[in-house]
Amino acid sequence: MDDGAGAIRRDFPFPEAGDHHMREWPLVWHPARGHFERTCPHGVGHPDPDDVLYLQSVGGVSGAHPCDGCCIAPLRD
Repeated sequence: MDDGAGAIRRDFPFPEAGDHHMREWPLVWHPARGHFERTCPHGVGHPDPDDVLYLQSVGGVSGAHPCDGCCIAPLRD
């Protein structure tokens, strides 16, 4: 099934990934969901933190997603 994953949105809101632990994960655009996701090493899509912040600034977004816990930032000292 081709859901258009991988197509890049023209109004990509951030030129570089922020300082988050998911920044090296592949970035995928999901047109049906209207947001970018980062794919973790286990193959699970997690909302991109930068895109969530952008979408919240222009009217809101839900960060709900099937999750394996990889999007939870590791604790820092």
